[in-house]
Amino acid sequence: MKKKIALVALIFAMLVTPAFAIGGVSDDNSFGIGLNLGNNTGVGMRFGFGDFDVLANVGLAAFSLNSSGLGLGGDAAFSWNFYTIDGGRALEFPLTVGAGVSSSFFFGEKTTVNLSVLFPVGIEYNFDQLDPDVPITVYFRLAPGFTVLKANNPDVSFEMSAYLGALWNF
Repeated sequence: MKKKIALVALIFAMLVTPAFAIGGVSDDNSFGIGLNLGNNTGVGMRFGFGDFDVLANVGLAAFSLNSSGLGLGGDAAFSWNFYTIDGGRALEFPLTVGAGVSSSFFFGEKTTVNLSVLFPVGIEYNFDQLDPDVPITVYFRLAPGFTVLKANNPDVSFEMSAYLGALWNF
C-alpha cells in the first residue's frame, strides 16, 4: 500500500511541478536535436516552452546500471533552470532540475520491459552566448530515481542514469 501511495504522490508531483517552474533554459517554441551519450545512447531532443523545457532521448539502452544486454530505450522529462552560474564575460551555466520517466525494452528469448521515474539534475552551456552563429548546447545530467517495473515485474529500487550530449538549437 505504501508503494502505491508513493507512486501516486510522485505522479502528482510530476504533473504539478511544471506549473511552478522558475524559468526555462530555452526560448518559447525552440527545438534542439543532437547526440546523447549514456543511458539511452542515441538521439537527444529538447522542446522549449518558455517556463520549462521537455527533454527526450531515444536510443540504445546499453548502459543502464540496472539492466543487462542491449535493448531500446527512451525517456522524457520536464526540466527548468533553478540557478545560473555566472562565469563572467557572458559565460553562463544554467543548472537544471526536472522530473520524468524512462523506459527500456530488451529483446531476447523473452522480451522484457523496465520503467523508471527519474529526477534529472544537470548543467548546460550554450555556445550562442559567445557567437550567435553557433546554436549548440552541451549538457551533463545525472538522473537519480527509482524503478517501478523491472523485467516485466513490479519492483521499487534505486535507479541512476547519466547523460552527456550536445544539441543543435533551432
